[in-house]
Amino acid sequence: MSHLDVTREITAESVRRLLAEILGTEIHDDLTFLAQGGDSFHAVLVVERAAEVWGIEADFTAVLRSTPVELAEVLGTAPRLS
Repeated sequence: MSHLDVTREITAESVRRLLAEILGTEIHDDLTFLAQGGDSFHAVLVVERAAEVWGIEADFTAVLRSTPVELAEVLGTAPRLS
């Protein structure tokens, strides 16, 4: 997987970039992860990348059901990894 060019801040834009890298497609703000072609395997990759990039423990089900903006909000309040 290529190096993700995101800022350390969790924003809708940085989440869109992360999702675009993992799903290999353009990401739309008004569609959930599943509606954009995501599945449980790709959601696991998002959780792993969020831990790697932001040092947080992302909620797997939130990844599946959220739009990029909603996911940015959820990730912004996610617990930090110790």
